[in-house]
Amino acid sequence: MAHAVVIQVKLDPNSDVEHRHAVLNDYVIPEAKALPGFQKGMWMNDGVGTGTCIIVFDTEDDAASAVAPLTPAGGPPVIASGIHVVEVEV
Repeated sequence: MAHAVVIQVKLDPNSDVEHRHAVLNDYVIPEAKALPGFQKGMWMNDGVGTGTCIIVFDTEDDAASAVAPLTPAGGPPVIASGIHVVEVEV
């Protein structure tokens, strides 16, 4: 059964959108795609200081082993993270 890693990070709401997207496209997304069991991911921004990503993996073990690489030292401050079972997808 698929499992998702959900991570919320603190973002500067005034930061440059193009720079954030370049970091995601050049570093974060390729690294996430290279993790074992990667299926798909979404990176979202609420516009007021919180970024949320949801990354789906094949198994709970794949998701659990992905948390550390997805929350590296030097990255944005992590507000919360967790692993969730994907019960329904449309």
